[in-house]
Amino acid sequence: MGEQNLDNKSEAIEEPAGSGKRKPLNSWVLASYAAPGTALALAGLPLGVYLPAAYSDSDGYLLSLGVLSLLIPLMRISDVITDPWIGYYSDRIRTRWGRRKPFVLIGTPIYGAALYLLFFPPFEFSDITMFGASFSNGYIWLCVMLTFTYFGSTIKDIPFSAWGAELSTNYHERTLVMSWREGFGVAGSLISAFIPGIIVFYGMTTPLEAVFVLLVGLIIFMPLTTANALVSVPEYPVAETNKKRVKLTDSLKIVAKNRPYVLLVIIFAFSSMGAAMTNSLSFFFVKHVLIAGEFYGLYLAPYFICQIAAVPLWFKLSRKIGKHKATMYAIGWYALWSCFIPLIAIAPAEWFTAFEIPKILAWLPADTHASVVAYFEGVSTGKFLFFIIVMCFKGSSIGALSALPRAMCADVIDVDEAQTGKKQAGAYFSIWSMVQKGTYALGMGIGLWLVVQFGFDSLSDANPQTTTNTWTALFALACVYSVIPAIFKFVGMPLLWKYPLTEDKVQEVQADIANRNAKS
Repeated sequence: MGEQNLDNKSEAIEEPAGSGKRKPLNSWVLASYAAPGTALALAGLPLGVYLPAAYSDSDGYLLSLGVLSLLIPLMRISDVITDPWIGYYSDRIRTRWGRRKPFVLIGTPIYGAALYLLFFPPFEFSDITMFGASFSNGYIWLCVMLTFTYFGSTIKDIPFSAWGAELSTNYHERTLVMSWREGFGVAGSLISAFIPGIIVFYGMTTPLEAVFVLLVGLIIFMPLTTANALVSVPEYPVAETNKKRVKLTDSLKIVAKNRPYVLLVIIFAFSSMGAAMTNSLSFFFVKHVLIAGEFYGLYLAPYFICQIAAVPLWFKLSRKIGKHKATMYAIGWYALWSCFIPLIAIAPAEWFTAFEIPKILAWLPADTHASVVAYFEGVSTGKFLFFIIVMCFKGSSIGALSALPRAMCADVIDVDEAQTGKKQAGAYFSIWSMVQKGTYALGMGIGLWLVVQFGFDSLSDANPQTTTNTWTALFALACVYSVIPAIFKFVGMPLLWKYPLTEDKVQEVQADIANRNAKS
């Protein structure tokens, strides 16, 4: 995020009076905290996009997409247990290195190793018989390694998010922190988007080949960025007026009574379900509807570039109208462009003649133009290019929908501290993580299940002349990929309209906290 307009100018960021002044966060600290987000994005693409394809595609492990639609959500159950406990203990542990850093250090290697083994098991899958039933041992491996992957992610991510929320007490600087984190995350997504395009150039076209390159980069990059964050980013000591120890159950009850937080959780639970549907079906949509599976990375790259470009704009807008209103506008923008996707799927190719890539590049020398035509042979390039343009506009909203909610979560934690005198960022982010991951898995499961019910076959030939997928199945795939996720996200708009935590209200809460700390 090297944008100067996102840099923290000391005159623009002032701490609330009496807050125990902290220096404004400089660019190095912001970048050091945000950099692990790049590694997380490298892991996010395999888990969110390639996992169903790697296990159920004709170029993957050939397992049933219908079975996967049930197993993947079920494996999230472990998070229901681990998330609150990790959040609870990261709030209460005291070490010479801080509360959050030891968890980040321990969780990173567990997460990386489990993720790699999830996609690349050390043995060939084969049929086994248990309890009188015959099935592939790949399903067992998927369940076990997903559990370890989620466990490692929980140990690392919840304390890491709480750590970021505690870096500043300033309303706008919190948005700045999360904007930097989102910017580095999108940069990681951009890198992961270019990689499929690179491997296609070298003749490698399967989802597993793309994932291998991504995970090798992850294994190298994640430890380096995490180590730098642990060294370079401060973790401020805890100042609590209430020293009484709170049980886990009581802590969760307190969180559940925080009305602004409950609203946020509901809003972004629906948003997470929608995102899961889009991500898990995107590869199938490009391959089977647009007939351009080998060019998957060509749309991802500009999509993520637009996310990065839009983050500073959403940050500026949030400063003018507030985080909740900026988020509401981002949801509306996302929903608007999502409605074009089914049209692309069903409209005649003639509608998109103006977007035909060979036509646009007709000015090229004859030999070069002939190479372009040959490169895109069999692809409806008009539809594909129009799809890329739509996704760029749609993608420009994603930065806001990722960064702003985290900043808003940091604000609602202040409300809790004002009421209880305790800092419980870990508890809040644990529930946030639990709900987000659970609804994401549920959304993935629902999305995969729905397209299977409409007859979509992931193992079918993508060629429209030989495919067994019907028009109904492909249209359903397009709708579940785009329109239904937009509806899920749209649920949050009326809840955000009357969201109570404005900038003025947050400053009042922080002033109360500062006065209480000064008296203690």
